[in-house]
Amino acid sequence: MTAVISLGGSFLFDKTDETYKIFKELKNIDSKFVVITGGGPIAREYIDFGKAFKLGEKELHQVGIKCTHLNAFVIAKSFNTDYTDKDPRKLKMKNKILVTGGYLPGWTTDTCSAYAAVSTKSKVIFNLSKEKGVYDKDPRKFKDVKLLKKIDFNRLYGLTKGKRIPGMNFIFDPLAAKICMKNKIDVIVTNDIKDIDRYLKNQEIQGTIITCKK
Repeated sequence: MTAVISLGGSFLFDKTDETYKIFKELKNIDSKFVVITGGGPIAREYIDFGKAFKLGEKELHQVGIKCTHLNAFVIAKSFNTDYTDKDPRKLKMKNKILVTGGYLPGWTTDTCSAYAAVSTKSKVIFNLSKEKGVYDKDPRKFKDVKLLKKIDFNRLYGLTKGKRIPGMNFIFDPLAAKICMKNKIDVIVTNDIKDIDRYLKNQEIQGTIITCKK
């Protein structure tokens, strides 16, 4: 079995120790993994740098993509895993862990993760977030929020009104969600790295499962 991990740039830089633990634990789990890394603060800084030099929108997207691959390259070399900058729609697993970044301007890390799941026949994406999971309301604005343990993609659309919400509270890109719905791929939104092993062992997780299943 192969699983996909979407490792946001903010998670990488804010939770370096947790990232280190993830890769240590992955080697002990009986699955293969594709890890998609985000750009994080280094991408934002370079995009601002590009704006100062009057780069266009397409070029700024490309700057951000290159930053995701810089992060992926560092992670792959640090943990002695495979690295690629190829199209996520055409990935082939050779060894236990493959690390990559973004690909096309306009594609989010979510979209790349969804395409990677399809190409490697994965049925689950672990979206590691700063939030515990998906809430019924924006926790930045409301105190009486409720963590949703399991929802379907249609309800996710209802919560987000079909839009990606900045700040990673209502997580998942609409295009990525459509890909997952079409291919019956579950998405696990969590900030607990142990949820990876729990889900793969059919145990209860701490975060949220977004699913096509009733």
